[in-house]
Order: sequence, then C-alpha cells, then structure tokens
Amino acid sequence: MTVTYSPNNRALRVTCQVCIMGYGMETTLTLHNTSDEAEDLGRHGHQAALADGLDFVNTLSYDKASAHDRLTDAPTAVSWLQLHALLHQEMVRDILADAAADSDAEERLMGRIRRVRGALRELLDAAVEQRPPQSGALREVNRALRAPYVIELVPAADGVSLDHRHEGDPISGAMARLSEAVTRELTGQNVRRLRVCANEECRWVFNDHSPAGRRKWCDMSSCGNRAKAARHRERQKQKAAADTLPV
Repeated sequence: MTVTYSPNNRALRVTCQVCIMGYGMETTLTLHNTSDEAEDLGRHGHQAALADGLDFVNTLSYDKASAHDRLTDAPTAVSWLQLHALLHQEMVRDILADAAADSDAEERLMGRIRRVRGALRELLDAAVEQRPPQSGALREVNRALRAPYVIELVPAADGVSLDHRHEGDPISGAMARLSEAVTRELTGQNVRRLRVCANEECRWVFNDHSPAGRRKWCDMSSCGNRAKAARHRERQKQKAAADTLPV
C-alpha cells in the first residue's frame, strides 16, 4: 500500500502493490481455530482497528498546551502495543531483553515508534485541515506500511480461513497495522468524521460518531465546558469594559 496526495482528490489516495497485496483486503481476517503451532509462527487473525490507531496517536497528548508522552520508554511502549493485541508475549520478552541490554537499541526503538506516531498525527491534522500533508510524513507512513505480511489459508472449524503471518521485525509489523488502520480511514468515505478537538490546548484526535457529524470537542464535559466558560468570561469582560465608557 502506498499513500499519495493528489490535488484532484478529496484527501489521500491508496494504491496497492503486488508485494503487499494483503493490504487491499477490506475484510477483517480472523483465525477461527487457533493452536500452539499458530502462536509459535507469530500468526494472528485480527487487524488493528481505527480506535487503536487514534489511541496510538493520542499517546502524545496535550493539557493546557503542555505535551505529555505516555510512551516514555521501551517497557511502556511495548506494553501498550501488547495491550492493543499488536505483539505476542514471546515477542515482548525478546524486545525488552534487547532494549535492556543496549541503551542505543532502546533509543532506536522509541525513535521508530515516535516517528510513525508523529507522521500519523500530521496526516490526521492535514485531513482535518483539508490540506496536503508534509511529504516527510507520507514517506514515514509508507515506510511503515511496507512491513511484510504473508496471507495464507489456515484450518478452521468449518473448513479453512484466511490469515496473515508476520515476516520480520514485530515492531515494524505493529507500526504497519496501526498505520493501515488510520490510512484506511483517511482514504475512505468517512474521512470528514475524523476530528481534532477544537480546544487548541488539547488537540485530541477522535472519530465523530454524532448523528449530525458536527462534534467539535473531544469531551463536552471537559473541553466543551471550558470553551463555554471562556466565552462567558469574554462576554462579561466586554460588558464590563462597555459599562466604563463615558456616556
């Protein structure tokens, strides 16, 4: 899958290439009959959901314009990926052992994860703002999407089902699946449902499920109420200033 920007298109365009044709499949692939052998091969049938991709982007959050990174080091980052079913337990042990043995390896690992996260954030911001994304972000996401998968038939209770198996680095596979989830939405019909919280001090990314599709705030009880309070204070300030003017 390659993501490109076209000025004649609404936002982004996805093209599928033969070497990674599995990304062209719209159906979520599930493994109906798992086994120890399948687990040993690093095989699992679930794709990352859009919610996983947005949660990943939001691990760098903002509060009153101050950045807060929830992925502070390799253990927290790897635990997050495992919690979202993007890494198997045996993968986690190996990755953390490598990071603990080599501080440079941990730095490289975190750099890869944060680069993909930042690139996905740029693509989402660009879609919301209806502008072309930065070329560097496109390159980073396209690089993430190139992680190799093998599509294959596996036994199922009622016959066979399609599944995929990782080839290569598991972190690259996790980044690919998160990137795929976000880019599918960016290139789909509901891209205008993607939102960035209108509170400039928050900027939380979310998917607008409201019937009208006009939601502005990540949470009305927090950012929405803050905005209402700010508008009220501004009106009071303007009224007080008007009252002090000479008649």
